[in-house]
Amino acid sequence: MICAVVAIFGWTYYPVAAVQYRESRERARLAAELESLQARNERLREQVDRLKTPAGVEDYARSQLGLVKKGENVVVVIDGDEDKAASRVDGKPQIDSEEGTATPVGPWTAFLDLVFGVQ
Repeated sequence: MICAVVAIFGWTYYPVAAVQYRESRERARLAAELESLQARNERLREQVDRLKTPAGVEDYARSQLGLVKKGENVVVVIDGDEDKAASRVDGKPQIDSEEGTATPVGPWTAFLDLVFGVQ
C-alpha cells in the first residue's frame, strides 16, 4: 500500500520536479554567463581607458602592430614559441577573446541530468 502511494506521488510530482530542475540549471547557466560577460566587459572598459592615453596608444602600436618611432631600429628575435603568436588571429591583433562559460556542476548534477533529461 505504501509503495503504491509513493509510486503515485512520484508519478504525479515528476513533471513538476523536472521543470523546476531544468529551470534551476538554466538560471545557473545564465548567471555564470552573465558573470563572465560582466568580467569581459570590465576588461574591455579598462583596455579602452588605457587606449585613450598617449602611452596606451604607443604601447598598443608597438606590441600589437609592430610600429616603431622614427630613428629606432627593429630587432626581431624568433624563438619558435607558438604561444606568443596566439594573440593574433588571421594576421590581425586580438585585443580580447570571448571566453566560454561552463555550467556549474555539483556532485549530483550528472545523475539529475540523466533523471530529468537535461543535456
